[in-house]
Amino acid sequence: MPIVYYVATRPGWYKPVFPCFIIDDDPAALSVLVEPGTMRGPLDDRAPARIADPIERRYVVRQTKVRVHQRRFRGQVLPAYRDQCAICRLKELRLLDAAHIVGDLEGRGDAVVSNGVSLCSIHHRAFDQDLIGIDADYTVRVSSRLLEEDDGPMLELLKGFHAHPLIVPQPSALRPDRERLAERFERFVERTR
Repeated sequence: MPIVYYVATRPGWYKPVFPCFIIDDDPAALSVLVEPGTMRGPLDDRAPARIADPIERRYVVRQTKVRVHQRRFRGQVLPAYRDQCAICRLKELRLLDAAHIVGDLEGRGDAVVSNGVSLCSIHHRAFDQDLIGIDADYTVRVSSRLLEEDDGPMLELLKGFHAHPLIVPQPSALRPDRERLAERFERFVERTR
């Protein structure tokens, strides 16, 4: 029997994931294991369906691992930054991400606002690849490799944010943790040598 699984993204906001199936039930622990499925019609069947349309056969369904907390983390980080990129001030929500300062697989990589920064897709990717860094004084640094490169107008825009102050949330409790920034910035410096 298919179910709809609702993931909280921020207070009062939920993202439906459907159809889902309960594949394991542990009544003693009061927990269940939920797995996404594929919608086939009025009744769901998780068995593969043969697709007759030749155009549709060019597409495949891909399952990926996703962090369960990511939507909630994004739902907390973006409003703290007034729904804009902390570097370039872009306000298009569809292009904004909640970037972890310390990755969630690392020891101090908690999914808390102080371990996140609202970044547009390009700045998030550059941050993850250590092409830009943010020091403990909330200053954006562009890698020396990029600063020395000449590659067109988009790179020039990116280079223009070097030594630019980061936009931070007004409540100091929501600002990026300076210790985490320092830890992450050390890695940035190490990789840009």
